[in-house]
Amino acid sequence: MLGGGVAGLTVAHELAQRGFRVTVYERKALGGKARSIPVAGTATGGRRDLPGEHGHRGIFGFYHNLPDTLRRIPFPGNENGVHDNLAEVKRVSFARAGGREDLLLPPFPPKPDAFTPEALQRLIVAVIQQLAHLPLHEALFLARQAAIFMTSSDERRFGQWEHVSWWDFIKADGKSEDYRRLFGGGVQIIQALKPENASARTSGQGGEAIIYSYLGLGVDGPADRILNGPTSERWLDPWVAHLRSLGVRFQLNHTVDGLELEKNRVVAATARTPNGSTRIEADWFVCAMPADRAVRLWNRDILDADPRLGDMRELEHTWSNGIQFYLRRRVPVFPGHVAHVDSPWALVSINQAQFWHDDFASTWGDGVARDSLSVVISDWETPGIRYGKPANRCTPQEIADEVWAQLKAHLEDTGRQYLPDDVLHSWFLDPAIAVADTGLTNDEPYLLNTVGSWFQRPDAATAIPNLFLAADYVRTPSNVDFTSMETANEAGRRAVNALLDAADSRAERVRLFSGYQPPEFDLAKRIDAERFRLGLPHILDTPWPA
Repeated sequence: MLGGGVAGLTVAHELAQRGFRVTVYERKALGGKARSIPVAGTATGGRRDLPGEHGHRGIFGFYHNLPDTLRRIPFPGNENGVHDNLAEVKRVSFARAGGREDLLLPPFPPKPDAFTPEALQRLIVAVIQQLAHLPLHEALFLARQAAIFMTSSDERRFGQWEHVSWWDFIKADGKSEDYRRLFGGGVQIIQALKPENASARTSGQGGEAIIYSYLGLGVDGPADRILNGPTSERWLDPWVAHLRSLGVRFQLNHTVDGLELEKNRVVAATARTPNGSTRIEADWFVCAMPADRAVRLWNRDILDADPRLGDMRELEHTWSNGIQFYLRRRVPVFPGHVAHVDSPWALVSINQAQFWHDDFASTWGDGVARDSLSVVISDWETPGIRYGKPANRCTPQEIADEVWAQLKAHLEDTGRQYLPDDVLHSWFLDPAIAVADTGLTNDEPYLLNTVGSWFQRPDAATAIPNLFLAADYVRTPSNVDFTSMETANEAGRRAVNALLDAADSRAERVRLFSGYQPPEFDLAKRIDAERFRLGLPHILDTPWPA
């Protein structure tokens, strides 16, 4: 197993349960981007170091594959294992700057009415008008576009909407500032996608999954959850311990940098370690490294054996990394996730301690810090409001100052003070962000689902009989396919099933969980599939008045 992130650990879990001997090779730390990162030297008095992280977590109601895995990881005192460590996040806020009222979603799920295309369209119009105060014609137009997407057939989604950007699909040019920020920029805040080049299929798929989850349709639990403590403590460390009990071995500080091919099979991988280079021999190889690193392994022999892997060179990446602010006291920011709609750096934040099982001050740090305000930065290329520079051109201190200023601009613009400067104890920026002569570098970029990128992504099985792929860039058609822990988990499951098939194993195949699709739309989708085959547009896709 080459890579020990969520996908790699999923593969190790499923294979070990089926009697395979598994060794995981990982260059940094187990858990990948999902791991917690202790802030070294911050603990006193028997407490643990302050918990840092790549970014805050969200485990959503439309996730199905990942929750199944969480239930199968034992945790002391929990009937349903790690899954019982999930805490419900009941509220979501879209904070506005400039003195505007924040947009507060009501508690969910609301009581759904009859779920028909007409009822859905009326609901979307009502929600948009209530939340965004959009001009009526813009609300109606977006509702129409949503109805088009949600009743589009798979043939049209992959054949048409995969090749259209989200920005163009919602025709954001020429619309109001609210429309562009909320429904164009919203995909960057929520899904870390860039609306100008994100696939409309991927963006729309994520949007409809959120809507169905909000309505309580086809969900595995509440619409929004986080873990009730640091990710590694409440999930990843117990997972690794369980895998060790199943016989899985772990080799850290191994940077895999090559594959050796003989007679169309991988015979070995090579890796750099602190003690020099090492050769890894095995019968089966699963590459669970992220796309930007996996593609470095595709040498001429590999590409001759499977030319499709060369398409991965066209995949694009972006930055989506977190910063944590440790606070001297609890502040009444908001009991849930906050999307800072007008922030140039596309910020999303959450006060974590309110959801955590253990008391923050007595468990982590020096006893003075009492909360962790975790913030994800999804736009590193737009100038900020304090220094006038994009995040990737700032120093770490400037990033902290700028993010703090953007938070205050959203939370304190109506006169109430939420984040007085004296509440700030310290901050911690994801260490994947490093200072270089030319600016900042990012050791852990984020896969970007761009227009047409589905066709550049490989399947879990390759043309090389003993090489399989498991990471969030692998095609995952069962549920959602935008970059997430859910897609990483599904990719791992698909890699295991492909390996079992290649090995002619009699072991039970790993279950794949499908996302919700309302049966009320089946007829509309069948009609649309036929229209697409005939070269006709979606039946609702008619000229819209200017």
